[in-house]
Amino acid sequence: MSLRNLNEWTVIAKEAFNGSFLVAKALCFLHVTKTYVFTVASLYGPSMLPTFNISGDLALAEKISHKLGKVGAGDIVLVTSPVEPRKIVTKRVIGVEGDTVTYVVDPQNSDRTETIVVPKGHIWVEGDNIYKSKDSRNFGAVSYGLLQGKMFWKAG
Repeated sequence: MSLRNLNEWTVIAKEAFNGSFLVAKALCFLHVTKTYVFTVASLYGPSMLPTFNISGDLALAEKISHKLGKVGAGDIVLVTSPVEPRKIVTKRVIGVEGDTVTYVVDPQNSDRTETIVVPKGHIWVEGDNIYKSKDSRNFGAVSYGLLQGKMFWKAG
């Protein structure tokens, strides 16, 4: 192998290394952004009708304010399901710790209501479509630790 070939291979190797390093940095940036800053959520199902379509919507959820305790009644949040931990659900916050919440126990069969005080470190979440939603009425108040993000933008 001649010196000229060796120099050419050195240049090619340097360019390949620099290119792969740039790709690695971009992937790290995307990972950190998705894990700690915001994420894209694909929302589908009947529980949040009419806010979101049953066939699916795309939305962006930020992951900072809920860690700072900046989630309040009316916010739409992503929550790890307490009954199916592999599933992330989208619900509306009805009450935060210390709030008194009155809810209809079984809206399809009666008008019976119950009132609870949301425990410390928890939130009360419900779907906008109370007739087709599995939410705090079924599994109780949700721990703050299960919050995954707060919606800030919906596509469409």
